[in-house]
This record gives sequence, structure tokens and C-alpha cells, in this order.
Amino acid sequence: MENKPAFGTGGIRGIMGNGKNQINRHTIEHVTHGLAKAILLSDAPKSVGVAYDTRHNSAEFAQIVCEIISAFGIKTYTFDEPKPTPMLSHAIRLLGLGWGVVITASHNPKEYNGYKVYDRNGVQITDQTAAAITASIDSLDSSDKIPAKQKKLIKIFDSGVEKTFIDQIITYISSPFSLLPDSISGLLRRFTPRNDEMISLTPYPYPVVYSALHGTGASTIPVVLETLGFSPVCIQQNPDGAFGGIKTPNPEEPVVYEKALEEAEKINAKLLLATDPDCDRVGVMVKTEQGYKLLNGNQLGALLIDYLAQTRGVEKNENGSSKAVVISTIVSGILGELVSKDNNLEFVRLLTGFKYIGEYIANMPEDKSFFFGYEESYGFLAGDGARDKDAVIASALIVKMAAYYNKKGKTLSGRLQELYEKHGYCLENLYSAQMQQNEQKNFLSKLRSGIKIEGLIKTEDYSSGINGLPPADVLKLYFKYIDKETGSPVKAWAAIRPSGTEPKLKLYTGVHADTREAAEEALKSLTDKMISIIEE
Repeated sequence: MENKPAFGTGGIRGIMGNGKNQINRHTIEHVTHGLAKAILLSDAPKSVGVAYDTRHNSAEFAQIVCEIISAFGIKTYTFDEPKPTPMLSHAIRLLGLGWGVVITASHNPKEYNGYKVYDRNGVQITDQTAAAITASIDSLDSSDKIPAKQKKLIKIFDSGVEKTFIDQIITYISSPFSLLPDSISGLLRRFTPRNDEMISLTPYPYPVVYSALHGTGASTIPVVLETLGFSPVCIQQNPDGAFGGIKTPNPEEPVVYEKALEEAEKINAKLLLATDPDCDRVGVMVKTEQGYKLLNGNQLGALLIDYLAQTRGVEKNENGSSKAVVISTIVSGILGELVSKDNNLEFVRLLTGFKYIGEYIANMPEDKSFFFGYEESYGFLAGDGARDKDAVIASALIVKMAAYYNKKGKTLSGRLQELYEKHGYCLENLYSAQMQQNEQKNFLSKLRSGIKIEGLIKTEDYSSGINGLPPADVLKLYFKYIDKETGSPVKAWAAIRPSGTEPKLKLYTGVHADTREAAEEALKSLTDKMISIIEE
């Protein structure tokens, strides 16, 4: 077939159009045909949930997915409007579905769309399942026909799915560990029907601006924040596949906060939130004496771990050992790990991609409990409602955390400074180089051959699988410098990996030093050095 997509753990993603390997009706039909055949061969329940974001053609593509999957006699459920990706993860587990599909291209520009697949645990598929689906797609030929449509097998999700998704967030934030149900089935028993008398929340006048960037967050985040007692000023809420003219609706980019900053000045807001189109990532700006400042994902992750440990405590086994586990990635910064260990939390690093965090949670032994998960790219998860990064619960926690410190006369930036003073200054940088796949391979081969870099003391090559992780095309380099002013050691690291969704090589750099000046100097030096090596 001409439009043969490259399917992987991230599904497919690309520019919409009629050309070969672009995202279009034929691409969606072809992938879904292969997925349906793989579902029939699997041991998972023969049922699929389908969600979609606000992008151009997302609703149409979702309808195609429903029609093809149901044509194979597979029960199919979908939403009647765009909904956050984590809500589908929740629905899969809540209803015991076998699979899920989300039509989204996350934070990519308006020209893009994509297709992500989830397993019965509400986790985005990992390598083994992706390989089975890819084999099924590749096996299709002209003799494979899609059966006649069976629209009677297509159902709209009951409103209870969204209600339960919201309720579990409210109760997680409002209850200590001892009051939380142990499982998603416990959530269903406890919150159907909802009893608002269970939740005693006092309105708190904390000025917040929230932007959905014209994506799916508009359907849930305002409701959650208002239920928690806040009155956010909500902007860019209307669904718009062009995202109001924003070139890239990525909350990591300062430019997306332009409208939010205008509103923030009007109401003297202390906090700004923005979520990407499928609402699985959230970015934050905080008001400081120097103006509004964007916090990065590593800083937010560390702040949330610290806040949750203070306000919720840490679960322990009967022998007194900690049950609680924080999960992050090999390219995330150091501060979250230091804060975790300081609070007697186990800290685990996995490969990049929240699918690995979700998979780890789903297979966690009984003597361990999930505490928090995060990626440096603004992906956060707490609670038991979803198995994917969730900007809804993350947004609620961030606002509650900011209000918590505000009552104490502090700010988020002030608390971050306290963490730096206690644990050292952990600073990071992300650089993306436009590079085709063959160029990426050549560059990584040169690094693996042993390029000499000043200060390099250790190299970790994940291509063969290390530290119990599956193989991945990632190199992590460790460096040691000396602070010229104090003579103290400065730890530094760099990680290099190809982007899974774009023709880019990603360079992550980070440092850990006793002073901000030493950290900033070391980070700039290392980053400049690594960029020059890439450009050469």
C-alpha cells in the first residue's frame, strides 16, 4: 500500500496530507486494520476505547477508527467530544477494556496529527506490543478486506467516566493516604454516585490564569479547580485546530503564554498554567520580583515531590520500610532524586517515555506503592486514576501547592530556592538539533567510538540495555569539574538521543554544584561544548 506508516511505541505522527507516509484517511484506515487484526490475536479483552483532541480532522479520524475496529466484531467506545488523553487511560481501567486509541499529535504544530495505542492497563504500548501491531500492519495485502460496518457495536462513553475521572482527582488531593481506595475498582464503588458532602473545601482567593491553548483541557481543568475552591481566569478555551494562531502549542515554549500574561497583568495573577492540546502536559509560570518566570519540568517535579511528602506523608510497610516510589527518566534532572531520597522515597529511573513509567506502575510489587512520576518535558502523574501523564491532576496539584505556600507567606520560586540551598543547585538545559535519522546514527556512532571530551569520567551506552532497562539508542556522559572559586567539585552530565517523533537529535545537559554561579558556568560550558561537537 502507498501510505504505509512507520508504527512504533509512539504510534504514528506526522504532517497531514495526501502524500506517501503522511497522516490522512488512508493512513488511519491502514493502521487501524492492522491493529484490529492484532487485537483479535491477543489475549486482551476484545474492546477498545477511542478518544481524540481538538486538531483538524481528529474527530473524523476517530470515527474511522471506531468504524473499522467495530467492523471486526470488537466492542468500541468513544467520547462525543474532544477529551484529555489521561481520561481515556482512566476509562480503559475503569471499564476493563482491552485497548485504547487516541487521535492526537500532542504539542506539534497544527499541520500534524497522530495515533497512539494503549493496552488494557491504560498504558501507552511498549516495545513488545508495538512490534506485534507493526507485524500485523506489515502483513496486510490486497487480499485483506475490511468487513462490513457494525455501527451497533459503537457506543458513547457514559458520563460517569468523566465524573469518576474528576472525582478521583478531587479526593486524592483532599484525602490522606489512609482514606484512599486501593484500586480503580475501589474508586468506582466509592464515587458512583458522587457524594459532594464528602468533600469539604473552602474557597481560597488565589489569582490563577489557565490557558487550554484551545485544546481538551478546557473540558475538565476549570471544573476541577473550581471544585477545589479556586476561581481561575480561563482563556483560550474554545476548541480550535489552528490553536488560535499559536505556531506550536507546546507549554515548554514561553511564546504560548502571551495571552495568559496579558490576563495575568490585569488581575495580578501569581500563577499561570498552560496545557497542550491533548492535556497530558502542563507548563507553569510564576510571578517573581523580576516578573513572570517559566519553571521547567525538573523544577516542578522536585517541588511536587517535596510538597506531596510534606502534606501526604510517605507510606511504610509493617517493618517500617518505605513503600513509596518516585519514577522518572534517565534524562530528567538530579534535584527530584535528591528530594526523594531526603524524604525516604525510593527513586527509579527509566527510559524516556511515560509509557515506561505507566508500565512500571502496572507491574509494581505489593510491598511498593506508586507515589509520583514525572518527565522533564512537563509530564506528571499522581494518584491511581490514570496510567499516563495527566495534566488535569498535575494542574490541580500545582495550584494547591502554590496556595499552600502562599498561606505560609512563601512562593513556589522561594521554595525552589530553599531546595537549592539544601541540596545544591541543579540546573538543566535541552537543545534540539535538526538532523535526519542517518545523520543521527552517524553522530552517535562517532560518540561511541570514543571522542575525547574534557572532564568526561564515565559513559553509559543504553544501546545494549543497562541497569535492567531495554535497549535504547541513548548515550549518557558523566563529567566532573572543579569550581574555580571554591575548589568544590561540580557534577555534570549530558544525554543524547534521537527524538521519537521528529527529525531531531536531542541533547540534555545538567549540572549539580554548591553555588548558582558555579552551576550556571558549568552548564553553559558543557552545553556549548556538546553543541559544538554536534555542529561539527
